Amino acid sequence: MNFAMVSRLILKDWYLQRWTLLSALAAGVVTLGIIATGSKAAFMLGVILLVTVIIAFGAMIATSTLIEERKQQTLSFVMSLPISYREYTASKILGNLLIYLVPWLPLVLGSIALLMLSPKSQGLIPFTAIMSVEMMVGTCMVVAVALISESQGWTIGAIMVGNLALNGIGYWVAHIPSIAKGLEGSSIQWTPAASMLLLGEFAAIVLLLGFTFFCQSRKRDFL
Repeated sequence: MNFAMVSRLILKDWYLQRWTLLSALAAGVVTLGIIATGSKAAFMLGVILLVTVIIAFGAMIATSTLIEERKQQTLSFVMSLPISYREYTASKILGNLLIYLVPWLPLVLGSIALLMLSPKSQGLIPFTAIMSVEMMVGTCMVVAVALISESQGWTIGAIMVGNLALNGIGYWVAHIPSIAKGLEGSSIQWTPAASMLLLGEFAAIVLLLGFTFFCQSRKRDFL
């Protein structure tokens, strides 16, 4: 694999998305500040805004680095470089995930830290961890669809499906007896169900990325 070329393509996407990334970080810090005020209304508003920021950022980078590249006809230039389909796919997947992790990781850790500092809210930590990883699963799905289909319509559809799935899965997870029991608790109650859900989510990420590489390997024309 041409690691030098893959790295350059990743750095190119990072450079083009730098302002979007910084904006997402700034917006996320503001939402954490709202949550930290302590009131119930502020908590609910902050959580909604935080989820919106994370989901919107993932959708924006996937659309900008994948769909817009074809619409602006820069893909033909990229594929004229000494790079294979596997290297191009690797650069796009790694680039998108690394960019996404920059705001995702500190915002998730910040949310968990705020819950840890509030004795009455520590029971929400398992649910928060599960739903945070679920947002990453949704972003991986959007990246996979955008990369495979190269279609704005299909990508928008994937974004909508991911948002609806997040709401449905959140409702389902919150009503799993062993997890629901700890939501109102003042201490962390990590259960086997929570561990299985997290393992399932990480497995879904691996499968999505593996499926993307498989589909890309079947293509005969990238232009």
